[in-house]
Amino acid sequence: MPQISIIVCTRNRADVLPACLKSIDGAVAASPAIETELIVVDNGSTDSTASELRAWQQTTPLCSKVLFAEKRGVSYAKNCGLERATGRIIVLTDDDCRLAPDYLAALVQAYDRDTGPALRGGRVELGDTRDLPFTIKTDLERQQFTGGNPAGFVHGCNLTMSRSVVELVGCFDTSLGAGQPIGAAEDTDLVYRAYRAGVPVLYDPSIIVFHHHGRRDLAQIKQLQNVYNISDGAIYAKHGFWDWRLLLHVCRNIRGGLREYFGGPLANEEFGLSHREILWSNLRGAILFCCGVRH
Repeated sequence: MPQISIIVCTRNRADVLPACLKSIDGAVAASPAIETELIVVDNGSTDSTASELRAWQQTTPLCSKVLFAEKRGVSYAKNCGLERATGRIIVLTDDDCRLAPDYLAALVQAYDRDTGPALRGGRVELGDTRDLPFTIKTDLERQQFTGGNPAGFVHGCNLTMSRSVVELVGCFDTSLGAGQPIGAAEDTDLVYRAYRAGVPVLYDPSIIVFHHHGRRDLAQIKQLQNVYNISDGAIYAKHGFWDWRLLLHVCRNIRGGLREYFGGPLANEEFGLSHREILWSNLRGAILFCCGVRH
């Protein structure tokens, strides 16, 4: 049984996937004593992803599996990977990320300190300085989640957990995530369920990936943030009845929206994000979730 299973889900990203795979090969080569398997899940790609994967498998020394998830949606793909993962530690990263060379060594060192199940997110650095500083987390201090909305506490592109966490809380909610009308929050939902089950949810800055997200103008950032706001609304609808602390974020945005109406600051001045836009998107996400809308 390998110590680590790395899962990468991809769809029509043949332009960036090879760099991700190369970085994983490099991390494995830097820590040869750590037995690692890689599971790549192709979620219905129509570009040259399949041929890129065949070429890579012919050259990599890494134990690898290439799976095909026909149902559209990143949660379906992630669950497909989880079903085939055999490692003691499970890593989920995105196809536009690159692992630091010491990633595996830092990961094992972190989990060797545990006495039970744990879920960790790692540091997410900007991979290309031309990209806007978004979907990253660069804090240098270790942190532990203590309640409320876990969105942004750890990032799905650098999400790790003990295998026993999946056995305890289950897989990803397939009504959430890219490929569904609620286009994110599948990772937030899993993190929240782990926390509610008593699993320590931790942030460890020594576990590093570099995110090459490619977004370089504010319109792209606002579009993505809207997806996140809709997805937050779904999380509030799913879990808010049981945990009022989740809804504190809604209260803060209502207060911020009132101040904004009378000339107060936006929710994010740098990216031009409004409290009122956030609230409307939250409401839309809650309605979508409650109505069970999905592809």
